[in-house]
Amino acid sequence: MHVAVIGAGVTGLVAARELRARGLEVDVYERWPDVGGQASAFDLGNGVYIDRYYHHLFESDRYMIDLHEALLPGQLEWHRSSVGMYARGRVWPFTTPRDLLSYSPLPLADRIRLGVATMRLTRRGDWARMDDVPAAEWLRRACGERAYTGVWLPLLLGKFGDDAPNIPLAWLWSKLTLRRKLKGRSAGRELLGYPRGSFRAICVALADDIRGKGGRIHVDREILAIEREGERWRLRPACPGAYRADAGTGRADPGADTTADAVVITTPTYIAGGLAPWPEAYRARLDDWTYRTAVVLLLELRRQFSGTYWVNVGESEVPFLGLVEHTNLVRAERYPARYLYVSNYVAAGDPLTRMDTDALLAHYMRPLGVIAPGFGEHDVMRAWSFREAAAQPVPRIANRTRILPFETPLPAVYVANTTQIYPEDRGTNYSVRLGQQVAAAVGAR
Repeated sequence: MHVAVIGAGVTGLVAARELRARGLEVDVYERWPDVGGQASAFDLGNGVYIDRYYHHLFESDRYMIDLHEALLPGQLEWHRSSVGMYARGRVWPFTTPRDLLSYSPLPLADRIRLGVATMRLTRRGDWARMDDVPAAEWLRRACGERAYTGVWLPLLLGKFGDDAPNIPLAWLWSKLTLRRKLKGRSAGRELLGYPRGSFRAICVALADDIRGKGGRIHVDREILAIEREGERWRLRPACPGAYRADAGTGRADPGADTTADAVVITTPTYIAGGLAPWPEAYRARLDDWTYRTAVVLLLELRRQFSGTYWVNVGESEVPFLGLVEHTNLVRAERYPARYLYVSNYVAAGDPLTRMDTDALLAHYMRPLGVIAPGFGEHDVMRAWSFREAAAQPVPRIANRTRILPFETPLPAVYVANTTQIYPEDRGTNYSVRLGQQVAAAVGAR
């Protein structure tokens, strides 16, 4: 059986590798000129890569850890993390229970209540029941109004905007428990994993493994449509260079049509919805999903911005959600300079999605200087900006009822994307699991 995989992100590459291991013929088609998808990176110079979008691994992320050990043994390193909360004009440590007790923007009684409520939540296991409960309502009731408005509300609004009131408690529960199980080495401190050579390295290793075992990967080859042709599927690719335009708008390259017995679509649902002749009811289920767009400004700095790796912003007047100083996790000596991600999640039509790099930098410069007094344009050597329209699927109350199976109403067509990662949040670790699962579904056909 010949399988076409649409998308060379982590899920698509893992699926292709698993399918080759089962003896199936595989072709992978990727819109961009490189593999990796949301785990892609770029060369800073002299072969030093950095991720376009910040990533790390927790010690509980066994799927990606095991994949690294299989393909890049010894290349996954563990670094001590630090987390902070910016509030009332300073960055407060926010990693350990002791940090919480010292967080004076909240009265002591509220700090204790917040800690107890969080502990209660992480000890629960009835995630399906929590899926019917709005996180905002539970947090307000369990933590108190001051803790809710001072800690949780800015984070929920920054992440989900107008959708914040409908985010299920199960989503938050998974963030606090499934991805951050502090045991063993991480008890009392947090260790985070980061691969030498960026997260792109594991994607390149996957691609090399697929090719080495007889699979084929076609980059800069967007698939515009799939059409039924007898017992097979015909794939309609775009001409090379279509990645420079919006997805689905490229010019078709009829001379490059190809066929396959089965198709695995790993694109976001709004792209998948336009690829195939779906029945109306199924198309509506695809269209029911929405996403928050990631807008990320990456700054190359002459000096350290702060002493903290991950800073959540708890002040509504600050125009970004968080700061991720990569070189506070991985040693700066490995890079030409120091690197800071300025992160936002916004709605699809938000003005930030249309700002170029210079406009974003100008928009953020003053609040950056407030957070780190003395910081200014003279500290910025280079800047880049990136936007990912499908960065964060938006879960809703009773989200478990919205999850699509891998099998679709079309024969031998499968869908696997981040909307199917739940109650866990999307991430490279669960994208590995997703690729394995959809390959098993295809192999069982």
